Amino acid sequence: MTFDALLSGAAVVAAIAALLTYGWLLVRRFQMIRLLTGLGLFLTGLALFQAPRMLTLSDGDVLIRLAVTALILAVIAQIASSLRTRPQWNGAERRTVVAHP
Repeated sequence: MTFDALLSGAAVVAAIAALLTYGWLLVRRFQMIRLLTGLGLFLTGLALFQAPRMLTLSDGDVLIRLAVTALILAVIAQIASSLRTRPQWNGAERRTVVAHP
């Protein structure tokens, strides 16, 4: 199996993971802000579905491989960011100001 075939497979897996995560976020925590902040994850996932075709047409171009790898890493970072748990905001300021004497 060539590197391009492995990269194509990873791109499709990342694309499916991105779309499933976006769908899960919308169903689980539906808010208008989720639609907008998760849109990058959704669009990156859609773009990754084109990766196998780009890799077959690239004739081994390193820049195409780097772009697909960067998109896969972006999906991983966006999924990690969107799934991390944050306490719900209660309206109070969370940052504390420490006065130095």
